[in-house]
Amino acid sequence: MCGIFGCMGSLDAEKKNRISTSLKHRGPDGQYFKEFNSLTFFHARLSIIDVAGGNQPFETEKVVLVFNGEIYNYKELAKKYQLSLNTQSDTEVIIALYAKMGTAAFEQLDGMFAFALYDKQEKNIYLVRDRSGKKPLYFSPNNGFSFASEINALLVYKSASDVNHHHLKWYLQKGFVSGENTIYNDIFEVLPAHYYTYNVETHKISRSQYWKFEDYFLSPKIKDKNVALEQLDDLFAKAVEKRILSSDFEVGAFLSGGIDSSLVCAFAVKTNPNLKTFTVKMKGGFDESEVASLIAKQLKTSHHELTIDYDSLSDDYEKIVTSYGEPIIDESIIPSYYVAKAASEHVRVILNGDGGDEIFGGYRRYVLYKNYEKIKLFSALGKNILGLLPATDNKNGSLSKLNRLSEFFKYQNEQQYFSATTDLFFDAPDYGQLEDVNYLSHKSWSNTSLTLLEKTMLTDFYGILPKILFKKMDIATMQSSIEGRSPFLDTDLMEWSAALDQNLKIKGFTSKYLLRELNKKYIDGSVYKLPKKGFEVSVKDLLCNQLKEMSMDYLHSSNCYYTNFIDQKYVHDFYLNKGKINDVKRYKGLFALLNLEIWHKNLNKR
Repeated sequence: MCGIFGCMGSLDAEKKNRISTSLKHRGPDGQYFKEFNSLTFFHARLSIIDVAGGNQPFETEKVVLVFNGEIYNYKELAKKYQLSLNTQSDTEVIIALYAKMGTAAFEQLDGMFAFALYDKQEKNIYLVRDRSGKKPLYFSPNNGFSFASEINALLVYKSASDVNHHHLKWYLQKGFVSGENTIYNDIFEVLPAHYYTYNVETHKISRSQYWKFEDYFLSPKIKDKNVALEQLDDLFAKAVEKRILSSDFEVGAFLSGGIDSSLVCAFAVKTNPNLKTFTVKMKGGFDESEVASLIAKQLKTSHHELTIDYDSLSDDYEKIVTSYGEPIIDESIIPSYYVAKAASEHVRVILNGDGGDEIFGGYRRYVLYKNYEKIKLFSALGKNILGLLPATDNKNGSLSKLNRLSEFFKYQNEQQYFSATTDLFFDAPDYGQLEDVNYLSHKSWSNTSLTLLEKTMLTDFYGILPKILFKKMDIATMQSSIEGRSPFLDTDLMEWSAALDQNLKIKGFTSKYLLRELNKKYIDGSVYKLPKKGFEVSVKDLLCNQLKEMSMDYLHSSNCYYTNFIDQKYVHDFYLNKGKINDVKRYKGLFALLNLEIWHKNLNKR
């Protein structure tokens, strides 16, 4: 796991120092610049595989490579294609495979990765990102081509970057900026499962897709539960094993007490009986430490309960928010930051359950979409009686679910989708029809071979997964120089899961059905009946306690930045004053506005 950077031309000592400092947390084991042919490449290394031989930039006679991530099948590729290697590094496998087959090599890679490969003969820089977008990669084509693992490194290099006000409205409307766009006019994100080609002589950029998740949904469906369960058991075991064995350091695991992390740990102890597991015990959150402790005891892991009291949150919070380079709406950036920081004192690599919900149908909204026609019959009830229910701040309570159901029935199409997901300002004045790289106009939505559930899951896979959830976990872990690995994002497992009949993902009104059945096989008790929680925290509690003074200073200021983009009276009436909307939505909106204000205040301080 590393941080990478590159640009046209050379850099002076001061600029090199600032870029190195901005990415050092991603690679504390060494920071290396290399200049060649009017290009500068930089690599900040966190050593995981081949500590002695894996330093970068990795240069041969024909290519130069800077690489962030892990290739889990690099040994198999070396053997299959009889690659001649001088090191034990997965980095060299990428170069050798590219030398043998060109850009066709990219689709052979199984792992989480983002890298830049420069072909000296063709004068092309290839920016390549893994299938699901687990590892980040950004670029800017203006004022000399540049790329980096984090937006903040590009902002340091460029000194300033123009904010796109229309994109900022997309953030407030949906919670993120979709596609390759960012909040900035001149910074873009390499799309998952794509590679970008930049020619250093013509300065032309092209984009190519090497893998399409939606294609696998068209495979013959797996309908037999017992067959599916047996295949899942085998595939998941291999996915976990390869993520443990592909490391020269000890690998631990996050254990939140939910289905996904419990399964990861249950399979991980097969490979490492002395597995170290980590969970969070926190005040004011949805504490699952007791359940996690019971599971750890059953699995006989070396369990660590990390107590988080947020005593220093008011001091840390601006640092947490600004590390993302863009505003972010996910409140779990807070516990994720602290649990990664605590876990880094014990291990360098950590397993997590990211991707399980999006791949196997874990969200409650999937139940709505799977049973859409049945539930639609109750829409009249939803518009009348459900709309009279009182507000609540209990996100996981029955009343909150009914309130969300009431909101769901008020909208259609894209607004209905966002009411069930990010639930921000899509219903604010002038926000209903903002043009974006429209999610629901993605070509998968016009494919009549896909069910409504499958279309919704693909929408999440291409949107909130890489744009919010992966970004959150990547920044949270790398701030503490710890690598996060996600078995659910294994290539073979993802492709296989797409062919599952939707009744094996959502059965009746039960989400993540097949994973729950697998969980019964390995975890005693009723953990498989638990709703999705993860490392969550109450936004209301944060804004009314630890962050109260900060939020009052920012959101009640006479010159709030958000007033440039959203109707101030609307925010005042519905968010700053309590009563007109339910507390869950209200505090979620206030949290998004607070993070926007913090990001803007610190924008020019890098």
